[in-house]
Amino acid sequence: MRIDRISDLRQKILSGVISSEEITLEFLSRIEKNKKLNCFITMLDALEQARAVDKKIKDGFVGRLAGIPVAIKDNMRYKGSVTTCGSAILQDALPDAYDCEAVKKLKAEGAVILGKTNMDEFAMGSSNTSSVFGPVLNPLDNGRVPGGSSGGSAVAVSAELCCAALGSDTGGSIRQPASYCGVVGLKPTLGSIDGNGMFALSQDMDQIGPLTRNVDDCKLMFEVLSGRKTVDIDCRGLKIGFIKEFESRYNDDTRKVIEKAKELLSDFGCTFVELSAPSVNAAFAVYLVLGNAQSANNLRNIGTSEERGKKLGDEVKKRVIIGEYVLSHPEIVDKAKRVKSGMISELDRALNECDAIVSPTAPSVAFTFDENRSKDEIVYSDIFTQPASIAGLPALSVPCYTRNDGLTVGAQIVARKNSESLLFSLGRLFENQ
Repeated sequence: MRIDRISDLRQKILSGVISSEEITLEFLSRIEKNKKLNCFITMLDALEQARAVDKKIKDGFVGRLAGIPVAIKDNMRYKGSVTTCGSAILQDALPDAYDCEAVKKLKAEGAVILGKTNMDEFAMGSSNTSSVFGPVLNPLDNGRVPGGSSGGSAVAVSAELCCAALGSDTGGSIRQPASYCGVVGLKPTLGSIDGNGMFALSQDMDQIGPLTRNVDDCKLMFEVLSGRKTVDIDCRGLKIGFIKEFESRYNDDTRKVIEKAKELLSDFGCTFVELSAPSVNAAFAVYLVLGNAQSANNLRNIGTSEERGKKLGDEVKKRVIIGEYVLSHPEIVDKAKRVKSGMISELDRALNECDAIVSPTAPSVAFTFDENRSKDEIVYSDIFTQPASIAGLPALSVPCYTRNDGLTVGAQIVARKNSESLLFSLGRLFENQ
């Protein structure tokens, strides 16, 4: 079965061409055949959901996701399931007593939630290798990482194991996997989608968002999750900004992204402006201090200190130690907050000079599992995505450049707060290249 756009598949279901149960069975079969990708942690009561939706459709139900199979990241509560966050310390937790708000929105529109996807432990990572359930494999090249922390969701979409999936993004955890796996990923404006019922890494930066195979599906998922209607925008003649401080991090692949983006956008009459935002070079330090401080505080109530010592992975322990250190030195937190304020001001000024900012999403294609990455590569793996997270700005990653070996690098589009309509309209231009 070919994967249609969500709107087309929904229409087939509503018209009786195919049932949600039949589609769900097809996706469950695909998931079983692709178990080696390891992108799901928990399978849910999908067939029961599908049958219930089919019955509702016969009674006149026309939800925007009626019968559509989707997936959610395993840091989001689903009533009756265990939310593990990819960690041994939560493997044997009690089943969830309620659905998170995002799941409620999906259910209300008739989505069938197939399962909960694998992730870096407590969303702390950018490779999806730190989960207690094992690493997730990139479907474009099984010897490479899918990106993280929402790697399971990106892989499930890329491998056509669901129509869409939810991820969460703190510093790039939706956008970077989208870039590595060749799919569309949105980090919406901070606060635009209710995160209640999701285990947050950092409340000041975390945002739930969709991963999809195309921009129209991403737009639909955002509208369902946010309750906001988006509109189509004429992109001809827009002014597009490029941050000059990012240029030192470009390589041959990411330069191709910039070249292709400029060629494509110039065909639509867009003009370009070079922007300066020096504080983006401090994004990693700000993220390290503020993100890990909140993470450490969040994990204090998980298990006993003995359990945390035995069951938390090395990456989580490292970040907790950093977080506890900065919490005991409030002057470090205060300095990071001042730098954050400066970064927000710089990005605000930059967006006053243009309509949107374009950059590569990630500094490279997906790296191999056994790659000996330099400290510099590790530190700056989210250099392009962290600033938008720190500033709470919406950012969309769309596939842009594909190498001869099939590996991809996305283009990231950033705009002012609550400008998702502009992101989707610009994103469609990349799809039509």
